[in-house]
Amino acid sequence: MNGLDSAKGRAIATYNAAADRFDHPAKTFWDRFRRATIDRLHLRSGQCVLDVCCRSGASALPAAEAVDAEGRVIGVDLAESLPELAPGQGPALESGAEAQFRTGDMMSQGFPDATFDAVVCVFGIFFVPDRPGVVTEFWRTVTLDGKLALTT
Repeated sequence: MNGLDSAKGRAIATYNAAADRFDHPAKTFWDRFRRATIDRLHLRSGQCVLDVCCRSGASALPAAEAVDAEGRVIGVDLAESLPELAPGQGPALESGAEAQFRTGDMMSQGFPDATFDAVVCVFGIFFVPDRPGVVTEFWRTVTLDGKLALTT
């Protein structure tokens, strides 16, 4: 196993093991920063948003509220157990917004060029050994007038 595969394996194991603690009340600062990041994007109805390192939806759900039933949000996380926690949470899904959660690697998303009006990664970019490479991958999927938000 090469160094990147080994690091990815450790990250998956760590986040799967901690998944049931991500929404613990002691971690409200995460929600505050995720919501502030989404608020600064000034998302509008009908937009399409990718939330990378979505955890259990703390950024994806506020994004879904903002883009409402006309928009779409996709949340992606490396750890298999985290996206499984997200779909039943929060008022965003009650608004009719389309929010999907899946397991995936931020280095190889597989989305076509210019798919998203916004790509968001809150508290996740610092775990990647090739930050310039992943930022290039994020920008590739953003529309010409879209936005990229990275919070560290």
